[in-house]
Amino acid sequence: MSINIITAPSYATVNPVKPNTKEFKLKLGATRVIYNPDASGAALSVSNQQDFPILVQGKVYAEDKKSAAPFIVTPPLFRLEAGQQSRLRIVRTGGTAAPDRESLQWLCIGGIPPKDTDVWAGDNAGKSSKSVALNLEVSAHNCIKLLVRPSGVKGTPVRAAAALTWRRQGNKLSGYNASPFYMNLSSVTVGGRPVKGLDYVAPFAERSFTLPEGASGKVEWKIITDVGGESRAFLSPTSL
Repeated sequence: MSINIITAPSYATVNPVKPNTKEFKLKLGATRVIYNPDASGAALSVSNQQDFPILVQGKVYAEDKKSAAPFIVTPPLFRLEAGQQSRLRIVRTGGTAAPDRESLQWLCIGGIPPKDTDVWAGDNAGKSSKSVALNLEVSAHNCIKLLVRPSGVKGTPVRAAAALTWRRQGNKLSGYNASPFYMNLSSVTVGGRPVKGLDYVAPFAERSFTLPEGASGKVEWKIITDVGGESRAFLSPTSL
């Protein structure tokens, strides 16, 4: 996952100066983390693709993306050198989760760029970095799904995806998920017409999406796999 650089030229006479930017790249090693509560933790790689150091900080939030979740990310705050990669470790510290289904948290990784006055941006001798980023107004902030999957939950989301059922409710398309997995929808079409505003359908729950105007026919859908790819297509047996 990355954030594109937006640049405007800027110059200095002493050290090479990075152009003014509003965003910069922070690459994560996965699009989601599958957490086994019986394991000692999970890991995620993070890469700094800039030519200046950044501070990296990780936090875990509940499904609402606001409340704190009972996890810690270590190291909690560290300097990641230019062009380098490191690993974060995610460890559950408490709380309870249903043993018969997945639960969803959000792992948010922030990247804090340096200002030319930041002491931490210098080298080990205390000298300023050779390449300094000035006036970075927006830090990189990536949130990916952290899915806690109990060992009692057998199978895979792809195998369970075929059992999704669909019904029409006025101008809404409702999908029911009878599985213990979160169904992260990649694409849904009705009679070949794409449904927009897709998200996930929680375990043993129903969720509605707006139908394209005038759409009718069979529902075809794909989900996002554990490794972030797209599954094969599934097709409803009847038309809506």
